[in-house]
Amino acid sequence: LYYVYVLESIKNGNRYIGYTQNILKRLERHNRGAVKSTSNNKPWKLLFEAEFTTRKESIKFEKHLK
Repeated sequence: LYYVYVLESIKNGNRYIGYTQNILKRLERHNRGAVKSTSNNKPWKLLFEAEFTTRKESIKFEKHLK
């Protein structure tokens, strides 16, 4: 399964949209600073998630949200 997620920075309210197969692991990477595009705005909290059966579906929905 694939997930599209929306994160919100607790620091400044910025939002980040992405997709993954493991939301908890991905959120942990964002909050650890291991993701270059989000490292300056940590910590992050999960606002939204949607589940998809294929990677293609998740990418399409992620692009729709962006």
